[in-house]
Amino acid sequence: MNWLKKSKHIWIIPAYGVFYMIAFMLMESSGAKTHLIHSLVDDKIPFCEYFIIPYVIWYFFLLGSVLYFTFACSSNKEYYQFLGTLGVGMTLFLIVSYVYPNGQNLRPELTGDSLFIQAVQFLYKIDTPTNIFPSMHVFNATASCVALLQNRQCRKHKIFSAGVLVLTISIILSTMFLKQHSVADVLTALILNIICYQVFYRIIPMNQEKLGRILTRKEIFTLPNAISIARLAMAILFLGIFQRQGIKDQKTLLSLLLIAAAATDFLDGKIARIFRQESSVGRILDPVADKAMQGAILICLSFHYTLAKPVLIFFLIKEAYMLVSGWRVLTETSEEWSAQWHGKLNTAVSYAVAIIIFAGPGIPRATADILIGAGAVCMAMSLLMYIDEFRVLLGRVKRPNRRKVAERVRGENPVP
Repeated sequence: MNWLKKSKHIWIIPAYGVFYMIAFMLMESSGAKTHLIHSLVDDKIPFCEYFIIPYVIWYFFLLGSVLYFTFACSSNKEYYQFLGTLGVGMTLFLIVSYVYPNGQNLRPELTGDSLFIQAVQFLYKIDTPTNIFPSMHVFNATASCVALLQNRQCRKHKIFSAGVLVLTISIILSTMFLKQHSVADVLTALILNIICYQVFYRIIPMNQEKLGRILTRKEIFTLPNAISIARLAMAILFLGIFQRQGIKDQKTLLSLLLIAAAATDFLDGKIARIFRQESSVGRILDPVADKAMQGAILICLSFHYTLAKPVLIFFLIKEAYMLVSGWRVLTETSEEWSAQWHGKLNTAVSYAVAIIIFAGPGIPRATADILIGAGAVCMAMSLLMYIDEFRVLLGRVKRPNRRKVAERVRGENPVP
């Protein structure tokens, strides 16, 4: 019993593993129309059946890495860094596979009866060329390599470290030389690894004390946060239904999701204020859910309206700025920051525009463009006001003292 109590963190692995396999198999059997991923570089890479060796070794490499950090590594911190990286990458892979069904047509016709050719033929038979972006072979191999090279015990053995590095490179190359993945799948997986490394091995350890004060049970497990998470799930569901079934067949369902998301956006803040459940986590989670829904709306609109494409690009630039600036306020200052009225107005306009376009009976293209343009104007206004606020919060300019200004005005112009 004592061992079970001390090892309760281990149950994360089988629990998530079951969830991942069920979700992956459901998407594999969905039969959705796939977007082909292909680049000119893929055509230049020759097929080489011998790379089946490192490709298969990947399974043992990943399993061995998980077992080591679970049972042999004395540092719980490294365990959670490694498992956190794997969990984020694999969850994002599931989300991408759902909202953007993808595949490839790179596999060649195999001839010959060598052992390696037969092994590749068996691989092609059991592994469909769908849901490949980003490559989990590349992501998990690189995550394992990084975790092992960061481990103090592993770094003591130079030959082992060199072997891990060579094996990881071989696994990455095998995904392309076996025509299992496109170069785009590989590069995206590597970029995702870089982001996860910065988050779990750099940013979180550097801000562990401050994050520990924010990420408490009282801050996390609240009804408003649960509502915000539900809205985030609605954004993923909305985009997935649109991509897989289109707007014509699911117009009613998409409209209902928009209305439900707008309702939850109103409810979470209202409930937080009434029941005094406002939290730092909620101040982050609420705008994240809002932006996810706005992004999903703009992505869907960009497939039908030309004006929505530059608005989507502007939205991504705006949110990248907001993410960086918001993180700096969180980590570099003691200020509390939350979404402002102009941000809420921007979100409300986005919902209104989307509901009119999706639920409306045949909105003319010119009218839709005007509505999208109005949303873009609100977005630009909100960005300018947030830029000014972030400058104040980060100490670049002094906060205007409106009370003193008002008193001075009243002193200069006394009421008769």
